Amino acid sequence: MSIRTRTEYEHALAALGICISARIPVLLWGNPGEGKTATVESARTQGWHVETVIITHSEPSDFAGLPVVTPAGDVSLAPPAWAKRLAEFDGPSIAFFDEFSTASPALQAAALRPLTHYQVGTIQLPDTVAFVAAANPSDVAAAGWELAAPTASRFVHLDFAMPFEVFSEGLVTGHWPAMPVYTIPDDYPTFLDQERVLVAGFLLARESQLSSIPASSAARGRAFPTPRTWDYASRLAALAKAVGAPAEVRRLLVSGAVGEAAAFEYLRWVASQDLPDPEALLADPTSAAFDGMRADRVYVTLQGVLAAVSRRATPQRWSTAIDLCAAAADAVGIDPAVPAIRSLMRPTVRPAGAAVPTSIKTFAPTLALAGLLPSV
Repeated sequence: MSIRTRTEYEHALAALGICISARIPVLLWGNPGEGKTATVESARTQGWHVETVIITHSEPSDFAGLPVVTPAGDVSLAPPAWAKRLAEFDGPSIAFFDEFSTASPALQAAALRPLTHYQVGTIQLPDTVAFVAAANPSDVAAAGWELAAPTASRFVHLDFAMPFEVFSEGLVTGHWPAMPVYTIPDDYPTFLDQERVLVAGFLLARESQLSSIPASSAARGRAFPTPRTWDYASRLAALAKAVGAPAEVRRLLVSGAVGEAAAFEYLRWVASQDLPDPEALLADPTSAAFDGMRADRVYVTLQGVLAAVSRRATPQRWSTAIDLCAAAADAVGIDPAVPAIRSLMRPTVRPAGAAVPTSIKTFAPTLALAGLLPSV
């Protein structure tokens, strides 16, 4: 994406801030001198500790730990100073890997463990740490490397540039737009449940988009769909909604996680949905109108009910959810309701003492095959 206006620049800042606030690794792509480093390090003004690691000056041991022999004769992986400072800081912090496109394949491989397991040598980093990287495209990077697919899939990829409007105003006034960071709202879990239901519904209809690794090495070094990046997309889109971010910010985040093509399909599919509120259905199951509803919409609706019951499980809500699944099966066929009914019947979801409604008979053959047929 080409950033040409102040609005587009502020949207990119908001997308970056949401990734950092959600503690999802993010990689900023842009030409040298566009302000990527200064933007990330500006989080210090909002109380965040930032540790900047220049990849060009690094070795694999700066991420995996330096092997040292202990007095007992064992070998221990001593963590680098930057990791120690992050572990000791009491508050939100950022591990910023600058010039990431100069990382050799060996360096990229060493960086995977901090990104996925928060481990650097013998240190376990706290979950208050956010990972950010900045990179120049390989055609302009000094001794640049394309990112390997396993590394690229651990990041959300955001394009970053300095438009003239922002540069000229900042140059003259000395004031630059601030990167926002967010406190996770109390209702974020509800938004997350809703977004995950939508992702599940979309992938039911477009299963080929669950994992689609590009053929070219250049494309494999950017965003593409995998189960991990769909999880990133759901978490980020939910947080964007929860903090009231513009729709364009949500688009940037989903595209940065799963790629432009998959994001376009997903967001267009979401826009075409007009789904009932799961809480309204649980409060008044007679309001459900499944007749004539497409199978994918039935599936998403019932997955929303499942998520609502899982979030607050009571015997009455659970029994009502069973009745809703049975009503959907009677109206449009059993297939869209089977995934929800199987999940509802699992011991981890069914509340203790919940009575099984007689409507469960609709699913008796399916539940018997799955070993989930209730005895009561």
